[in-house]
Amino acid sequence: MKTHHINTSFIVTKDISNANGFLLPHILYEKIKTVATYPIKEFYLQNIPDVGDFKFKMYKNAFVDDKLTIQAQLVKQNNERYWVNILVTKAKSSTNHQERISSALFDFPIEKTNQNTHKTAC
Repeated sequence: MKTHHINTSFIVTKDISNANGFLLPHILYEKIKTVATYPIKEFYLQNIPDVGDFKFKMYKNAFVDDKLTIQAQLVKQNNERYWVNILVTKAKSSTNHQERISSALFDFPIEKTNQNTHKTAC
C-alpha cells in the first residue's frame, strides 16, 4: 500500500480574513475538510461521502500574508471508515521551525459496493 500523505499550501489573503487580518476559522475548516479528501480519493468510485465525524482545533491565529502548509495523512482504516489526520502549520519567522496553527481528524465512511451477479439459464 502506498503512502497516503499530502502536503499543500495556501496564503492567507484579505478576502478570507476579518477586519483585523485574522484568518476566518470557518474558511480554514472548509479548506482542510477539502484537503482531507485528497489521501482517500482513490478508494471511492463515485463522490466521496460527507464526513462522518470530525475533531477540529485552532491553536493560534493566522494572519494576512501568512503561508500555511496543510498536511493530510490517512492514519487508519478498517471495514467501515477511513481516518484522515490534518495538521496546519506556518513557518516561524525567526527560526527553521514550524508553528502549529490547527489540527483536525476526519472520518469518512467506506463505500459499500453492491455486487449483484446475474445468472441466466442456457
